[in-house]
Amino acid sequence: MARKFWFLAFWLCCSIPAASWAADQSPSWWFVEIKAGMFRPNVDDEFGGSATPFQDIFGKDKMPQYRFQWDFKVFQKFGSLAIVMDTGFHPILGNSLQQYGTPSEDETTLVLLPLAAKLTYRFDWIAHKYNIPLVPYAKIGLNYTFWWVTEGDGSLATWGVGQSGGTATGGTYGWEGTLGIAVLLDVFDPAAAHNLDIETGINHSYLFAEWVYNSADNFGGGNTL
Repeated sequence: MARKFWFLAFWLCCSIPAASWAADQSPSWWFVEIKAGMFRPNVDDEFGGSATPFQDIFGKDKMPQYRFQWDFKVFQKFGSLAIVMDTGFHPILGNSLQQYGTPSEDETTLVLLPLAAKLTYRFDWIAHKYNIPLVPYAKIGLNYTFWWVTEGDGSLATWGVGQSGGTATGGTYGWEGTLGIAVLLDVFDPAAAHNLDIETGINHSYLFAEWVYNSADNFGGGNTL
């Protein structure tokens, strides 16, 4: 299963002090990202157009997803390099199919719970040295996505004739890559940014948008979602 999606979110972080603020800033070693965006799993691609089971159940629209990311910086010279832990929650709502593939009124939900370990590089040197408020960045890493399907009453769905297949749960591993751009908000109100650092220890805050490619298909192996 491959997924492509955009995030537009708020990013609170600790990063390299700007030259003009260095004497007053607290130490900084980590980032926190809170993200929300839209995505659509490309589950039906494996059928080459001969069938569309995912679309038949969950429709064509993109779905919301929510993610939280924690970064620990390991390099702070010409930009910053960080080790990343990332998780999310992606509920996908649809209507189950009857025995011969006709739609029913019964609701069903596919829930995705991804976990990822990544490396992130942020080119924030110019932003902190010259107060240019744009920070491009890239991420790459490995992921594992837990998934399960529930019925309308919240119970786990089953599959197979007479429920012989067991419950509809599982997991797939793969990789993902990200390209993004962040806007440093500190430059719009330096005094407020300075007070935020003093009162909470948050060195900088950003708004950012990013494009993510997530390939959760057991690296091309079979029996994946």
